[in-house]
Amino acid sequence: MEFRNIGKKITSGYGIVALIVLNSIIVLLVLNLIASGIIDFRGYLQKKTDVTKGRYSYKKYEDPIKQLFPNLDKDDINILLMEIRHVSQIFDTYTQFKEKPFIGKFVNVDVHGFRPIKNQAPWPPNPDCTNIFVFGGSTTFGYGVTDHETIPSYLQEILTSGYQGKIRVYNFGRGGYISVQERILFEKLIEAGIIPNVAVFIDGLNDLGYGDDDPPHTKELTKFMGEGEKPPFTNCVMQMPIFRLIFSHSKDVAKNQARDPAEKIGNAIHRYEINIEIIQSIAERFGIKPLFVWQPIPIYKCDKNYNLFANFDYDGYMPYLRAGYQDMAQHVAKLQFGDNFLWLANIQENLHKSLYADAIHYSPYLCRTIAQKIVDNLEARKIVKRD
Repeated sequence: MEFRNIGKKITSGYGIVALIVLNSIIVLLVLNLIASGIIDFRGYLQKKTDVTKGRYSYKKYEDPIKQLFPNLDKDDINILLMEIRHVSQIFDTYTQFKEKPFIGKFVNVDVHGFRPIKNQAPWPPNPDCTNIFVFGGSTTFGYGVTDHETIPSYLQEILTSGYQGKIRVYNFGRGGYISVQERILFEKLIEAGIIPNVAVFIDGLNDLGYGDDDPPHTKELTKFMGEGEKPPFTNCVMQMPIFRLIFSHSKDVAKNQARDPAEKIGNAIHRYEINIEIIQSIAERFGIKPLFVWQPIPIYKCDKNYNLFANFDYDGYMPYLRAGYQDMAQHVAKLQFGDNFLWLANIQENLHKSLYADAIHYSPYLCRTIAQKIVDNLEARKIVKRD
């Protein structure tokens, strides 16, 4: 009888513990489902720019976008928009990332890391030609336009139609790049023995637009490296939606307590100037003619009445950009950057037409306008000569 009572107590105790454990698991599961839903909903709200922040881009053909692409019909515009959305990025040494090789009708990415242009010259470059490498972010790559309508493509088109010599241009623009990454890519090419005659760097948007000093994906890579030092169980727990939600809130609070905009902008401008000095030193050593272009943006010296995406929340998306360009304008006015610095921030001041293929990236017309200004600078410096 005594053993039977003990057995009953054990069974009863086990049942209670099992019930507590089961209920705890159910509660944890429910909490994680709720947290997952909150995370997904927050992501949805962040991406729903059409309603909450104004339209960022067109996902399919609509009549207003036709004026940006007079040479394309409705079907081709839809193909272009679809291909642009499918361009992705992969890891790259030193620079962190680059566009993944891609083959499309209007958008292509070469396995050697550049986007082909109209009448693209082969790789590696022919040393008997005047080779021009163009570096920059997504506006240089040409998100929103075809291979033949990027700044580098128009640059070659203009230079090969009325200037001396065999001029070949390569588009090394990459989405999200800041001037530091462009310098590193420039150094990588030189180290590999690929030395251009001219190197053009188009910057401004990304250097001042990001809230951090580091390139995009730095947080993800830091997290990846840091998790390798944690026990597997800790990693598993921290990936639960409930903990992701809690710690994401802590990160948001820390982000809101970040240093003041003036400090961030000042650091960005200083970093840009240092990069110019480093690139100029390297270029001089290898006989390369550099050109540093400060690019236009849609919220500086641009008529918003002609911007199809004027309702976009620019200040929310890139909170330092507007003030940063104003500070940079004052900075440029005070200092002498030299004839290899080209200020194009106000190039659109009197252009009363649609200039952007989405909220950030250039239309074919603006790409060609920027290319012409680059040609004018190279001609004035006698780097290229007319026939």
